[in-house]
Amino acid sequence: MKKILITGGSGLLGVNLAIRLRKKFKVFILTNKKTINIPSTISIDGKAYLNEQKDYLKPDIVINTVALTNIELCEDNPYLAIEANLKYLELLVVLCKKNNSKLVHISTDHLFDGLNSFSSEDSYVNPVNQYAKTKLEAENYVQNEISNALIIRTNFFGWGPSYRNSFSDIIINTLKQKKEIFLFEDAFFSPVSTRRLSEIIVKLFEHDTHGIFNVSSNDRISKLHFGLIMCDYFQLDNSLVSSSSLEHQKHLTKRPKDTSLSNEKVSNFLMFDCGSVANNINDLNYDIKDGIRNEILKL
Repeated sequence: MKKILITGGSGLLGVNLAIRLRKKFKVFILTNKKTINIPSTISIDGKAYLNEQKDYLKPDIVINTVALTNIELCEDNPYLAIEANLKYLELLVVLCKKNNSKLVHISTDHLFDGLNSFSSEDSYVNPVNQYAKTKLEAENYVQNEISNALIIRTNFFGWGPSYRNSFSDIIINTLKQKKEIFLFEDAFFSPVSTRRLSEIIVKLFEHDTHGIFNVSSNDRISKLHFGLIMCDYFQLDNSLVSSSSLEHQKHLTKRPKDTSLSNEKVSNFLMFDCGSVANNINDLNYDIKDGIRNEILKL
């Protein structure tokens, strides 16, 4: 059984990947401030392991999910963004080169100015804030250092642990409490479920793929529309979902209004249907049926 090392193991994506991939791989997760125990996986103190570069674990794959994604925090503290989104990769690159490990780096859909829809892997990048700039620098660094690295640009959602709510969690929890939620009518994206993202990552690894791939849903919708679809699938009161405008949020750091991605490359390469946003939202129900949601919520 191949070994997979997941950085940011206690984060939203790290937790989901660990639980979903442990049947196919021997899973090790690197944690930092928060230690968690996921059955059939092995947790390791990330700082100690990466600094010491011990030989006891030689992973076949390293999936990097570590990132500082708070756009305002990145803008106000650029050194923190550089440390988390760029400098951390230097240690991973050393690890991967030493062990001949495949690096899968999770990037972002925020690399563009937001003036166009369905950006492809070859579209002109024009980051508009510090978060996006450091993520782009990270992509360039990875490509320069490791020729066979796989970079995945994506925007994902899924069930999060009790200490880390995802966008879909926030919508569900807010509406279940009978509280009003405001969602942007003029911010568009093409999110994918953690269930589908995990499956695609494995498929790309099995094909020994390298380079940049967008992993997204087939369509492009607003954050407002996303919330309304969530209401349909989880029988929530859509009258509590109210429209707001990103344009009017002057206190927020500048960010692209349209981060939708084209998934044509990955869909054609794998002959795989990434699904509509509605299909991906329905994946949350499959996670309930197979027990993944309950396991994640216990963490």
